[in-house]
Amino acid sequence: MRPVHAILLVEDNPADIKITERALRESALPVELIVVRDGQEAVEYLTRSGMHASNAAWRRPDLILLDLNLPRLSGQEVLRRIRATPGLQTVPVIVLTTSRREEDVQAVYAAGGNTYIEKPGDFDRFIDVLRTIQRYWLDTALLPPTGK
Repeated sequence: MRPVHAILLVEDNPADIKITERALRESALPVELIVVRDGQEAVEYLTRSGMHASNAAWRRPDLILLDLNLPRLSGQEVLRRIRATPGLQTVPVIVLTTSRREEDVQAVYAAGGNTYIEKPGDFDRFIDVLRTIQRYWLDTALLPPTGK
């Protein structure tokens, strides 16, 4: 039996959260989606601090889907903190955002992002992009081992 992969979705847009949930639900791969709605909560979840300090259901994600435009802490700051935290440095981070700015793309890759994807405006295309991410990162690529 295949393992259930954990995906951390860092997203503040309720519509994008729903689309992501739907795309993952319709796929054949077993996935546990963990949703946090701002950059500060993402850091707290990943470092098991703040409101996530005593979370008994905590899992290190196999994959992080990260928006750049977040409240409280930007996606770029979240990415920098992920790459600076032992135990998280090898977790693949896929930036999925509305920005096409060249400086954003450059900054994400320079900070250690694995992939930068512009969110499609079209619902069906967004579903296709999410399925492609899931197929590649969770079904095809070999991921680093996870620890608790």
